[in-house]
Amino acid sequence: MPDLRAPAKGIAYIHWGNSWQLRSFRDFRHHLDDLIYIHDLPKVDLSAYKAVVMPDAMDAEAARPHAGQLNAYLHNGGFLVVMLQGHADWLDIPGLQWTPGNCRDWLWWTKGDKLEIRLSEPRHPITEAMPLAHMSWHWGGSYNVPDGARSILEIEDDGGSLFLDFPALPGGGRLLLASLDPHSHNGQRFMPATTRFLQSFYPWLNRELGVERRKPNRFTYLQCSHVPSEWQPDWIGPSLEAEGFEVRFAPLYELGPDLLAATDTLYLPSSHDEIFLKRRADDLLGFLAQGGNLIICAEPCQPWLPFMAPFRAVPPRPFANIKVRLRDDRFGIFGNLGEGFDGWKGIYGQYARGWTDAPPGAIWLTDVGAETDPKPADWLWQYPTEDERGGYVFMHNGDNMTRYPDHGPEKEALVANIARALQRLSIGDLLM
Repeated sequence: MPDLRAPAKGIAYIHWGNSWQLRSFRDFRHHLDDLIYIHDLPKVDLSAYKAVVMPDAMDAEAARPHAGQLNAYLHNGGFLVVMLQGHADWLDIPGLQWTPGNCRDWLWWTKGDKLEIRLSEPRHPITEAMPLAHMSWHWGGSYNVPDGARSILEIEDDGGSLFLDFPALPGGGRLLLASLDPHSHNGQRFMPATTRFLQSFYPWLNRELGVERRKPNRFTYLQCSHVPSEWQPDWIGPSLEAEGFEVRFAPLYELGPDLLAATDTLYLPSSHDEIFLKRRADDLLGFLAQGGNLIICAEPCQPWLPFMAPFRAVPPRPFANIKVRLRDDRFGIFGNLGEGFDGWKGIYGQYARGWTDAPPGAIWLTDVGAETDPKPADWLWQYPTEDERGGYVFMHNGDNMTRYPDHGPEKEALVANIARALQRLSIGDLLM
């Protein structure tokens, strides 16, 4: 008979509403399951989760009213991860002691000095996925190593542990306890080592729990126009399949919940039925809210999603106005395409002849128009949701990108580059 108490969910992430915590959840949401506001804990059955994460940047007193619930989860077989920098004296762990302190020199990293920490011996298995460099920045203090605990990271000269594993607590629970603060600094976009820590830690935690997550690799090309080169471009399937995508071609008028449920990234060519798409707006917004990605080629006359704006053309004279220029290639979309990526058969102006206003928070990727008054030909934006799980929109204000580039060593790579970037954003390999 199956154990009816066995956890049915994956990993819960408890937050205090702090922007750094929320941004870090958004970055690594593909490795997590539920976002839980700490003041809502009394309404949550924690026993449903294989692990519960309490990130740093929490108010010192926020967890204390919920100590009974959190300790009960831990001592009834739960896996609790706590990174509260000493504000965890409510944990029911006999003999655990905290000593405030920090590194000798905050600027050690600018001077070529070595930080006075080391991996504990024998090495904990987590260090196979997380080298010392991913744990090296500073700390708020250290713990002793009580009976039943195993140190992962320690201060040299017996100065205490910065990262502890309690692998077999009474009742079958497990505790990971750290005095490091990766979520706050990653969320502030400050201190790259903290981002590397989380990029190592969350995949490790999933593996440790036996949680397998599907890679978002289902790409659907909406067939909008029966022109052969638009209906099913010859090269798009092979170029995406080479990047590990499962490619599907589907007629526009099949767009609906069933098609979207089988799609991770939806590509929309530039010649399409705006009236039909506006009638499917709720379906598309729901798709974005659930983490789906959109690649839109459009020059909207009647914007069919609420964050879209009408297309406006730039003055076509001088011709330099319609030469698209890179502004921000942090996602590695355009860098390998060469200077003429926007010239189909050598002709400039078809890739983009204008722009649409981007929503707040969008990243402006390419310029079109006069150098003294540039406009965004391409922008990228994450759809906002309360649980930070919204998907990404790549908005191309111009022609069908299946035309570009049409030459050079990375010929026909543009759409695959965009799809790969959105996939990497979705799983936390890239950050906005």
